[in-house]
Amino acid sequence: MKTFYNVTLFFFAVGMVILCFYAPWTPTPAGSPYTHVALGYAPVWSAKFANVPGARVDWGGFTLIAGVVGFFSVVIGAAAYFFRGKRGPEKDLDDA
Repeated sequence: MKTFYNVTLFFFAVGMVILCFYAPWTPTPAGSPYTHVALGYAPVWSAKFANVPGARVDWGGFTLIAGVVGFFSVVIGAAAYFFRGKRGPEKDLDDA
């Protein structure tokens, strides 16, 4: 199971770093019941949309994409575990 956990954690961390560089931005005020319009994608710390009034990171969209990153991390980790070279339980290095 170490393969599953290590691969899943690695791909989740890489995915979150990429997501922080391409976070969705919206001009809709926080808590607004209106539809959120996407301005584009930019780093979380960016001032790319500073000239747009009310521009901010769309945290709802960010959370949804983070969920997708987590899902695909688990799928990639499971594939790495399933298709590893030898079958059977993984040997613990501490038990050797």
